[in-house]
Amino acid sequence: MARQQLEEPVTLSVLDRLIDEEPKKTVEAPLSRAQSLRRLKEALKRDLEWLLNTRRNPDLEEGVYKEAEQSVLGYGLPDLSAFGLSSVRDQQRLRRALENAVAVFEPRLAGVRVQMETVSNISRGIRFHIQGLLLVDPNPEPVVFDTVLELPAGQYEVQGR
Repeated sequence: MARQQLEEPVTLSVLDRLIDEEPKKTVEAPLSRAQSLRRLKEALKRDLEWLLNTRRNPDLEEGVYKEAEQSVLGYGLPDLSAFGLSSVRDQQRLRRALENAVAVFEPRLAGVRVQMETVSNISRGIRFHIQGLLLVDPNPEPVVFDTVLELPAGQYEVQGR
């Protein structure tokens, strides 16, 4: 029974099952567990990038409306102009905002931790490592996403390991 569970493909989200990557193909072979797990990680990477590149409602005051912060109104990150980024304090505020956004809005990950690489010259970008457990049956799988905040553009780029 346990071996059969280890060989079963991972169930992808409804959106990912509806996306037809090869529309010309009328019949597709079923995915193996490794293939479905790879597709799940690719979808997670895409969704993390969407989350991090979305700016949350600026009228939502931090800590005032807890329920609203965890709703669609709070989806995304605060605008980068809210952070100085030259001080260690502001860099840590950004790291915490990133960690909180991923923990709240990415239910496929548990135990989310965001680490920031030590920054001496932030003119080009800031590097983060997003770590967590991908919740798949029967055993959660550790994942790490290397993330770069490109400062000139204000965009996040997420790469899986």
